[in-house]
Amino acid sequence: MIRFHSVPADAALPPAEVHQISQRFASEEKKNLAQVIYLCHPSRPVMDHSTNHSYKLHIGSADGIVWAGKRSPNLYVEIKVENSMVLKSKVIERKKTPTWNEDFIINGNNSAIICLSIIHYNWPFGGNTCVGRIDIRLGTLLAQCTNGKLTSLKVTSETADTLTGIIAINLTRHTDVQNVARADVDSLSKLGASQLESFKAAGRLTDLEESIKNLKKAVQFTDDGLPEKPTYLYHLGTSQRHRFERLGDLADLEASISNLQVAVQFTDNGHPDKAAHLSDLGTSQRARFEQLGELADLKGSILNLTKAAKLTNDGHINKAVYLSGLGNSQLGLFDRLGDMTILEDAISNLQNAVRLTKDGHPEKPGYLSNLGSAQGRRFECLGNLVDLEGSISNLKRAVKLTDDRHQNKPLLLSNLGISQQTRFERIGELADIEDSISNLRKAVQLTGDDHTNKAMYLSSLGDGQRARFERIGELADIEDSVTNMQKAVQLTDDRHKNMGAYLSNLGASQRIRFERLGKLTDLHASISNLNAAVQLTDDRRLNKPLLLSNLGDSQRDRFRRLGKLSDIDNSISNLKRAVQLTNDGRPNKPGLLSNLGMSQKCRFDRIGKLTDLEDSISNLRKAVQLTDDGVPNKVLFLINLGDSQALRFEHFSDPADHAAAISAFRTAARLPTAYPSRALFAARRWALSSHLNNDLLSALEGYCTALETLPKVAWLGLSTDSRQKWLVEEGAEDLSRLAASCAIQLGHFEEAVELLDLGRSIFWQQASTLRGDLERLREEAPAMAAQFESAGQKLEASNFSNSPLHVDQGVGVDIGEERRRLVSVWENLLDKIRQLPEFEYFLRPVPFRQLRQAATGGLVVIINASEYRVDALIFDEVREIEHVSLPDIDLDTLSQLARDIRLLPTDGSQRRRQNYISRSLKPALREVWNNIILAIFDKIHVSSKINSDMHKHHIFWYPTGPLTFIPIHAAGLGGTVDVTNLVISSYVTTLSSSLQARNKSTRSLDRTSKLLAVSQPDTPGQNPIPLSTEEVDRVVQVVSLSTDNIVWLHGSDATVDRVSSALDSCSWVHFACHGMQHPTSGLDSAFALHDGNLDIAKMAPKKLPNAQFAFLSVCHAAAGVRDMPGEAMHLAGGLQFAGFPSIIATMWGIRDADAPIVANHTYEYLFRNGAEAFNPSDAAAALNRAILRLREDPNVTVDRWAPFIHFGM
Repeated sequence: MIRFHSVPADAALPPAEVHQISQRFASEEKKNLAQVIYLCHPSRPVMDHSTNHSYKLHIGSADGIVWAGKRSPNLYVEIKVENSMVLKSKVIERKKTPTWNEDFIINGNNSAIICLSIIHYNWPFGGNTCVGRIDIRLGTLLAQCTNGKLTSLKVTSETADTLTGIIAINLTRHTDVQNVARADVDSLSKLGASQLESFKAAGRLTDLEESIKNLKKAVQFTDDGLPEKPTYLYHLGTSQRHRFERLGDLADLEASISNLQVAVQFTDNGHPDKAAHLSDLGTSQRARFEQLGELADLKGSILNLTKAAKLTNDGHINKAVYLSGLGNSQLGLFDRLGDMTILEDAISNLQNAVRLTKDGHPEKPGYLSNLGSAQGRRFECLGNLVDLEGSISNLKRAVKLTDDRHQNKPLLLSNLGISQQTRFERIGELADIEDSISNLRKAVQLTGDDHTNKAMYLSSLGDGQRARFERIGELADIEDSVTNMQKAVQLTDDRHKNMGAYLSNLGASQRIRFERLGKLTDLHASISNLNAAVQLTDDRRLNKPLLLSNLGDSQRDRFRRLGKLSDIDNSISNLKRAVQLTNDGRPNKPGLLSNLGMSQKCRFDRIGKLTDLEDSISNLRKAVQLTDDGVPNKVLFLINLGDSQALRFEHFSDPADHAAAISAFRTAARLPTAYPSRALFAARRWALSSHLNNDLLSALEGYCTALETLPKVAWLGLSTDSRQKWLVEEGAEDLSRLAASCAIQLGHFEEAVELLDLGRSIFWQQASTLRGDLERLREEAPAMAAQFESAGQKLEASNFSNSPLHVDQGVGVDIGEERRRLVSVWENLLDKIRQLPEFEYFLRPVPFRQLRQAATGGLVVIINASEYRVDALIFDEVREIEHVSLPDIDLDTLSQLARDIRLLPTDGSQRRRQNYISRSLKPALREVWNNIILAIFDKIHVSSKINSDMHKHHIFWYPTGPLTFIPIHAAGLGGTVDVTNLVISSYVTTLSSSLQARNKSTRSLDRTSKLLAVSQPDTPGQNPIPLSTEEVDRVVQVVSLSTDNIVWLHGSDATVDRVSSALDSCSWVHFACHGMQHPTSGLDSAFALHDGNLDIAKMAPKKLPNAQFAFLSVCHAAAGVRDMPGEAMHLAGGLQFAGFPSIIATMWGIRDADAPIVANHTYEYLFRNGAEAFNPSDAAAALNRAILRLREDPNVTVDRWAPFIHFGM
C-alpha cells in the first residue's frame, strides 16, 4: 500500500516587524483578554446597528501607562472587533509618552464591541502581558469622536478596576475606497495579514476570504514602484496559498506563485523581508509540485528555500521556518528520485529546525512532525528500527503539543498513524494498528470534505483498515477500507500527483476483498483501478514498483479464477518491472520477489515450462534470505517458497524438495511474528503435505501446531459473526478429525482424543475460559483473580452478541476496538497467572487423564471420520482405549447419508414421508448399523438379541463430521433390532464440556428445586401446537406430586422477559413451543414465545447455579449449523453452556401428538423417587424408556421417535 506522510503548511512570513507581533505571539491572544470592562458610558448610537461598515481607527499616544509599579517596557496595541478580527500595532521603544500614530481599517456594525489592549512585549525572555484594556461599542466611540478630533479613553487593568493610564484615539467612517490614502492602504495590508493569522488560529474560512479581499485592494491601489508593493504581494500570495490548501482550487495556487515571484523579484537581497518572500515562494512551488508532480516546481522550491536559509542567521526567529520548509521540499525530491543523500540532507535540516525551536513555540509541533515523517522514510529505505522509533516518538510529541482545533492537527495525527502502521507491519503488535486506525480516523473526522488533504487521510485510513483485516480477519475492516478508498478517489482530481497512489490502494483492497468473498466484480474493478494507477505514475516515482506489484497480484488472481494466459503473462511482466526498479536494500524488495515467484509458479502450473518453476524458487529463496525473522511478512515468503518446492517434488519426486518444502512450512508456522491466519495456513500445509506423503510424525506435529493456532484465528477479540465465519472457512472440525486420524494411525489414541476435543466447539470453549474456575487462584493471588474475573465479565457482555462490532461505515467510532483492548488485557493477565507457581496449566486444554472422567457411569464411543479413514475409540474412566477400525465406510459415504437424512419433508403428505423413510432414512440407518455399530457392539460385547433381563450399557456417543447429523441411536435393521433397544444413548459435544457439566452437577446442592414449564399452543405468527398445553399439564401433574415449587408460563404469560427471568432461579425447565434453528448464525436460534424470540444470545450468558435438567420439547433444538458440525451451535448447546448438565432435545421436527407421551414417561421415571432424589444423570435412561413406550404404538415410524436425543451426563 502507498503511504502518505505529509507536512504541515509552512508558516506565512510577514515582514520582520509584523511577523514578530502578529505571528510569533498569536498564542497569546487567548490569554490576554479575560474580562470585559466598559470604560465609557454608552451614548445613543448615531448609525444603524445591523449594517456592517468600514471604519478608520487612529491610535495616537498614551500617557500614565504603568505596569507592576513602574513604567512599561516596549508596548504594542492589539485591536479586536467582536473577538474575531485581530490587528496589532507596531512595537514602540520605551519612552516617556508612548506614541504610535497608526491607522487601521476595521469592519463591524454599530453595536459591535471593539477591544483595545495595551500589551507589554517581552520577547524572547517571557510571555507577553496585558497592561490594560478598553472595551467600547463602535457606535459609542464614533459618537465621541466628532470633527475628526482625538478623544481620550481611560485604560483599566485587567485584574482590578484600577486606572492604568489614558490613550488618545479617533474613529471615523471609511467610505471612499476609490480614493484610498497611503496610510489606508497600509492598514488594509495589515488587516489582511491579521485576518490570515485569525484563519490560521481558528480555521474560519470567512477570515481567509476577507484577508484576500483586503490584500487585493492594497495591491490594487499601490503603484508598482512603491517599496511597499512587494510586501502586499507577499501577504496576498501567502493567503491565496492557504485558500488553495483549504479548498483545492488550483487557480489560487497559480495566483499565489505569480504574486510571490513578483514580491521576490522586487525585493533587494539586503532587505530584511527577502528571506521570508523566498521561503513562501518555495512553499507554494512545493504545493504545486504536490498537486501536479512537475519536477521543475520542486527544484525551484528547494532553490528558493536554500537561499532563504542562507540569508538568515541561526539566531533569527525565522531560521527554523526556512530549514523546515527546505527539509520538506527535499523530502519530496527524495520521494521522486530516491537519492539517499537528499534524504539525509532533509533530515539534517529538519533536525536543525527542531533544535532551534523552544518547546513552547507554536511551530514546534509542525517541525517535529516533519522530522518524524522523514525518519519514517529512512526506515522504509534502510529498515533500521531506530529510525521508526524516533519517527513515532517525534510524531507523538507533535500531536500532544497541538490542540484539536488547530488546522494542522489532522495532518499530525495522520503522519503518526502512518508510522504506527509501519511499525505494526514490521513488528506485528496489534496495539500499533489499533492506535494507527484511531489516529487516522480522528484525522478524517477533524477534516471537512472540502479540504485538500481529506482524500489523503481517507486513503491512509483505508490502508490501516486493510492491514488490520489481514491481521485479524474482521470482514467489516476490508469493507470499510474499500469504502474509504473509494471516497478518496472521488475527492481527487485526475491531475493530482497522488491519484495513482489512491487508485492503487483502492485496487489492492478490492483484490483482498475478492480473495475473502470471491466476487469477480471486485477483481475486475481492482485491475481497472491498478491499470489506471500505473499509467498515471512515472517510473521515476519511488512508489511505482508497488503499483506494478499490486497490478501483477490482481492479474495473477484473475488468471487463477478465469485461466486466461495473458493475465499471468502480464502479471509476470509487471512484477519483473517492479523488481528491476527496486534496489536490494529496500525493505519492500523481498515482497516484490515473492510476488514474482508466485506468478512464475502459477504459469509453470499452466504450461509446464521448467524455467518458470526454477525462477520461482530462486526468487522466493532470495525473498526469504533478505528478510529478518522479526518481519511478519516473512511467513508469506516461506509459505510461497514451500509451495513451489512442493510442486517441484510432485513433478520430479526428489525427496530433497519434499524435505525443503516441509522445512519452509514448519519454519513459517512457528515464526513468533506471523499473523495467526498465516501461521495456521502454514501449519496446515505442513501437516497435509506430510500426511499425503505418509510422514505421519511430521504430519501430527503440523496438525498439533495448527490446532493450537486455531483459537488465535477465530480470536476472542473478533465479533461473534466473524469468529463463526473463520471457523467455517478454516474447517476447524475437519482439522481436528485429520489430526485424530493421523494420531490413531500412529497408535497415539490418547493424543487423538485430546486433539479431537481441542478442535471442536471452539466458540463454547473460548466462552468457557471467560468464566473459568478461579477458586484456587483466589486463594493464591486474590488481586490477580479479581482483575481476571472483572476482565472476563466485561468480555462476556458482548461475547454472545451477533451484531457487528463495526457499525461506523468507514470513519465513525470503532466499537470493536474496546473489545479487542479488553481481550488483550485478559490475555496479558492469563500469561501472568500461568507464570505463578503451580498455575502453568491454568485454562489450558484438558489432558486425557481428566477428559476420561466424563465417561463416569458409561462408555464414551468416539467415531472419527476423516478423508483418510473412519475409526472408533472406546473407553471409560479407567480402562485403556480400545480402537475399532471401520474400513467398510468412508467420509464421502457418510456425507451422502447425512444429506439423505436432511431430505426430511417438513410439511409433506403421508406418501412423501413414507417415501423419505423407505428411500432415505432407513437405508442410511441400516448402513450405519452394518458398517459402524456392529463392529463397535462386537468390541464391547453388546448382543443384537433383545433380552428383557439384560443390563443396558450407557453409551456417550461422540460423533464427528457428517455423523453429527445422523441419529446413531436409531441405527438398525428396522423393526426392533436397533441401538435404542440395546443400549442407552447420550451425546457428547466435547468431553471437556461434559466434564464441566458433571463437575458442576456435583456442586449443585441447592435442594429448593423449581420447575419452569413453558407452553405455547398459539404463538403469534406460528402454526398452532394445541397439545403443548396437555404436554405441560402432564409434566406439572407428575412434578407436583413431589414439589409445589412450579412456575408454569402459558400462552400470553410466556413472554421473552418473563421466561428469561424465570430461568435464573429454576432447576428444571420444560419448553413446549416452537423452536427455530438458524441455518448459519447459531446464536440466533431461538424459542418462539408469545411476544418474540428468546434466542441463544440471550440465554447463554446466564450463569445458572441451580440448573439440573432441561427438556426442550421443541423442533430442531439440537439440529446445529450444517457448516459447523462440531460447534454445537444449537439451543441445547446454549443451555448446556448456561449451566444445564443434562438436556433432552430434538434433531428435527416432532409430532405434536408424540411430545406429551415422551414427556410424561420421561418425568415419571425421573421423579419416581420424588424431587429430593432427582438425579440429572437418569435423564438418558428416562428418555430411552419413554421412546420405547412411544414405539409400542405400531403406527409410530422411525422419523417420529428418532429426533429425541439426550445431551450431557
